[in-house]
This record gives sequence, structure tokens and C-alpha cells, in this order.
Amino acid sequence: MYAYHLIYDIPTTNPRQYRVLVAWKNVYGSRFGGNPTPAAVLNGSGQLVIPGGSVTAADVVTAGRIEFFEETGIDLRQNAVRQQMGTVGNAWSRLLNQQSGAHCVYQEVQDAEFVENACNTNITAQVPQDEELRSAQVYDASVVGQLFGPVTLADLTSGWRGTQYNNLDANNQALARRKSQNAGDWYVAAVQGLQYAP
Repeated sequence: MYAYHLIYDIPTTNPRQYRVLVAWKNVYGSRFGGNPTPAAVLNGSGQLVIPGGSVTAADVVTAGRIEFFEETGIDLRQNAVRQQMGTVGNAWSRLLNQQSGAHCVYQEVQDAEFVENACNTNITAQVPQDEELRSAQVYDASVVGQLFGPVTLADLTSGWRGTQYNNLDANNQALARRKSQNAGDWYVAAVQGLQYAP
């Protein structure tokens, strides 16, 4: 199953104006399952994503929380952690793609920026088991959908992406160019799913 975990909050000034926590994906990672590995080019290299991926779990909510933990170091399976993060109500999920079995798990929090800061602190300290995310960021849900999708070659080869890209050999650079072109449709569908929030 593919499971993604979307953290969101609702500003008090507009009860249907969601803010969402998303993240920039590294071009490659060198740590998975908490262990150093040879550099591996990541799906969605350099793109804006929602934490998640392929995982085996008994239920969708657990699957989403496992992926969120592996990529951010925040274990929402623990009640104490959910309280610290200011979660509101129960997590809920929606099917994103019937054919692939992709789901999105949603969790409302009191302040998405608090969770953003915790994610970025963990990423900087190399706490997450998987080195997949460059940084987390909160965006207004009404505009974030426009940011998902392919990365231009100019963006892939400049700035922080370019620093990572230039560390790869020619074969892996070609792979990164291909993997940076994923459509990002599941992420757009996940954010659109907020319209069904309980």
C-alpha cells in the first residue's frame, strides 16, 4: 500500500481555509531504515511532496503514521507525541488511487507551523530513519497544488538541488532527471481531499 500523511490546521479567521504541511524532497538519500547506505536517487527528486510512500501495515492510519515517522522523526503512533503536536480529533483517510491502493491519512493539528519546526529540527539533526526530506514547510492549501509536479532542469541543477545533483555520477544524474519529472497528481488529490474533512 502507498500511504501519505498530511498534517493540516485551520486558521480561526476562516474555518475552511486549510494550511498544509508539505516537504521538499532531496535529490538522493544516503540513510534508510536508520542505516547509512550508498546514495540512492529518490522518486520525485527535488519536488514538493507529502511525506509517505510504500509501507506494510495493518491499517491505513498506521501506515501513514509509519511513513511520517520514517521521514520526519515524529512518531504520531504515540499518544504523548500526538498531544505534544497538538492534534485535534482522530486521524482520517481517503483513497487517492484505486488501482495502486494509494491512501492519504489526514491529521488536524492546532498549529501546523509548530509541527513544521519540529520536522525541520529533526531533519537538521538527522533524526529521521530515512534521509528523504530536505525541509518541511507550511503552505496555504489553496495555492500549494500549483507547486506540486515536475522540477525544471534549471531548478534541478541549481541551488540546494544542484549541490546534491552534482554529487552524483552521470548515470545517477540521468536517473535524477527522470525521477524529478513525476506528475505529483496524488499530492494534488490529497490536498483536494481536505474538502471532505469531518
